[in-house]
Amino acid sequence: MDARVLAMTAALALVTSVLAGIFPAFEASAVDIRTALTEAGGRGVAGARKRWSRRMLVSGEVALAVLLLIGAGLLIRTLTALYHLRPGFDSTNVITASFSLQDARYSTAQSVNRLFESGLARLRELPGVESAAVGLRLPYERHLNDGFRRLDGPQASNEDMITDLCYVTADYFRALRIPLERGRMFEQSDGPASAPVAIVNQAFVQRYLSKQEPLGSHLQVDSKAREVAGVVGDVPQSPGWGENAPIRPTPTVYILASQTSGDLLTLIHTWFSPSWIVRAAAPVRSITRGIEDVAGKIDPMVPIAAFHTIDDLRAETLAAQRFQAMLLAAISGLALVLAVVGIYGLMAQSVVERRREMGIRIALGSSLARAIGDAALPGVLLALAGVVAGCLLAGLSAKVLEHLVWGVSATDPVTYLAVALGLVLVAATASLAPALRIAKLNPADTLREE
Repeated sequence: MDARVLAMTAALALVTSVLAGIFPAFEASAVDIRTALTEAGGRGVAGARKRWSRRMLVSGEVALAVLLLIGAGLLIRTLTALYHLRPGFDSTNVITASFSLQDARYSTAQSVNRLFESGLARLRELPGVESAAVGLRLPYERHLNDGFRRLDGPQASNEDMITDLCYVTADYFRALRIPLERGRMFEQSDGPASAPVAIVNQAFVQRYLSKQEPLGSHLQVDSKAREVAGVVGDVPQSPGWGENAPIRPTPTVYILASQTSGDLLTLIHTWFSPSWIVRAAAPVRSITRGIEDVAGKIDPMVPIAAFHTIDDLRAETLAAQRFQAMLLAAISGLALVLAVVGIYGLMAQSVVERRREMGIRIALGSSLARAIGDAALPGVLLALAGVVAGCLLAGLSAKVLEHLVWGVSATDPVTYLAVALGLVLVAATASLAPALRIAKLNPADTLREE
């Protein structure tokens, strides 16, 4: 909790309370008694003087509720789109275990790869394990942003370009079941002594190699010329560059951990922690103990920092979007309640003021349905005015939400229409409820009232 925010909130609440009390008091002090008595026309009959201030306040409540509901609807639709984004891999029965290698003992490529080889050999021996691998980063996580150059082909350039870079072990794609689109996967025969190779994803091809054959192209990554051996499918990632989106497929170059230089490993382990990736034949929670035992045996000084399923990673990555949607939904819900209470209260007071008028109209032959409709109509009209004003405000403030929404336009007509129709229906119900009291009127009793 921030003291400045609390102080500002308290001050706003105080000012709002004072203003809410001043306006009715000012209105009452300005009443001309003779005119008011003349307009009253008798007990129980509504005067002709319109209470525009009350009606404007109610319409304003509706407009603000519409504005907030549209914002909440856009954020909820964004969150739904992100959760239904095509994953591009199979997360079933996959458990990951992150660990830190910011350790002087792992400052060389040889020491890091000995750890990986020893650990993976033991993990594959665990009962129920189908495959195991190591990856610097995982789907939905933010990857390392690094520079590269295209060395050949029509798009060759000496200019450094940016991409996501991820070192992996040979079975990384098999463990996550990321599909191979073209070429080949990494093989166990690829190693420090063999020619450096790289695998890129479809997003990388579309952005950087769209005018040439990607397979066989050479990229300079980690100060080495690497041949592109394969193209794999895209997976959602948390980007650190490019267009604003919580998760999306980003251009990525995958290189083997065994072909990564010690200097680069030392640098990236300062900021990122790699993960063991295990695919099991059974529910993954049952093998976490086995992974901990393996980690303790290969190096007790490098413990498991945290276990995650891929769904956990997605939930963590989208935590901010989920919080924003829930917060705005809660605030807009409160605004909607206030608007409904305002409409209901205004219509209830109107029915009380017009009680004798409605009784006389019914006695003179007006149908009960028409009397009820006439009593409820002002509330619906106020709501319609508020809805129109709220939609206009939402359209004018669309740019405020542009950096928060993804997969849906900030002026999405479906959201606007759904909010408008929903609020009109709610307002009609709030107006109709007090109007139905007219059905209990006895015209004879009303006419006998003085």
